[in-house]
Parts: sequence; structure tokens; C-alpha cells
Amino acid sequence: MNAIIDNQKQRLAFRVREYLQAGAIRARFAVGYLFLEGLTPLKSEIERLESVEILIGNVVNRLTEEQVREEAATRQRGGEEWVRPQEDVAATLRDTHDRAAVETALNLRNTLEALPRTAENQALMLGLARAVAQGRLKVRVYTQGRIHAKLTLIDYPAGSSYAPGLAVVGSSNLTLGGEAYPTELNVVVSDRESVKALEDWYAKLWNVSQDFHRELFEELGQCWALA
Repeated sequence: MNAIIDNQKQRLAFRVREYLQAGAIRARFAVGYLFLEGLTPLKSEIERLESVEILIGNVVNRLTEEQVREEAATRQRGGEEWVRPQEDVAATLRDTHDRAAVETALNLRNTLEALPRTAENQALMLGLARAVAQGRLKVRVYTQGRIHAKLTLIDYPAGSSYAPGLAVVGSSNLTLGGEAYPTELNVVVSDRESVKALEDWYAKLWNVSQDFHRELFEELGQCWALA
């Protein structure tokens, strides 16, 4: 099964919700920027799923790991080669990652403050906080650059109609609110070889990303919805 999702006709989150409601047990999302309000259509599914992962990108224009390593490479200085000490490189990378987490948390705080104070949004925030506290929701920040490709991976138990899983890949940010956005297309992929390739892509980014669920929990705990 391969299908095109035109976000002009149907918002991606609603189509993803349909796939989650078909007995899904796990979901993984790479969304770039995290707009929490856009998760509202998935509120019930996030509370039901055994495991949810959200990979977000560092939206601040800072040094990326690649840039730091490039700076650490051999350079010419007075006709002699100079190599930046590895411990200095490691310290700079740690500082870059820490700064990314702090700035991402500040961006999240601003997003939470701007959320309309509706019962629906409050229920979403409470559900997210519960999922983090229970260890079912994990969030990481990819600090080595921006996440341009958007990806949803959904896993199903054996015997389900979509087992073992499917993927949705394209240009739409799942968490972006609103009903429709022009020129955004997404492709549903279900053949196992392609899904496995997308899982490998996601895992590569996830494994080098920085944990953010503690910061998410703290920001949720300070927002109006949980105050």
C-alpha cells in the first residue's frame, strides 16, 4: 500500500490518527519544530500507545557538531599545522548541546504561553505530562543540524492489518496546527524494505540526539494548564 496525503485536502495529523486507531502499539515522529497544539488530534492515542518518541530539531542557528568538528580539523597557522586538542573539541560540543537544550526549552515555554487556554489544550498538556512521567513518551533534540525531512513511523502487533508497521514521510510537520497548508505532500509507505530504511534513518538521528523529556516535563509543569 502506497498512498499520497495532500495536506490541502486533509491535515496530516487526522490521517495519522486513523492509522494509530487501527491497533498501533508504538509511534515515532520526526517533526523538526515542535508545535504542541498540533498534537491535539492525537491526544487519546498518545495516552493509549505503549511507546511514543518525538524527535525535534534544534531551531536555533548555532554551531552544529559538524561545524565544530570542521573547526577542529587541521588548519594552517604561521606555515605550521595546528590541531585543536580533542578535549577542547569535546568541551565545545558539550557546550553546544547544552545550549541547544536550553534554547529549545525556552522556545517550548513561549509556545506553551501562547497556547489558547481551552479545555482541549489543557487535557493535551495533562496527557503529555502523564505520558512523560510514566516513561511512555520520550523526546530528544537533534543538535547536529536542522531536521528537514518529516517522518512518522507506526508499529503494529502481529496479525494486525498493517503489521509489522508503516511510515509516512513528506513535507508536513505533524504537530503544526491549522486545517490545511498548500504544496505539502506526504507518502504512506508500507513495503517492509522501505519502512526498514526509514527506521534506520530515524534511529541514526535519535541515537545521536539529546534527551529532552525531563525539560519537557518541567516546562509542562510550569505552564498554565498544570498550574
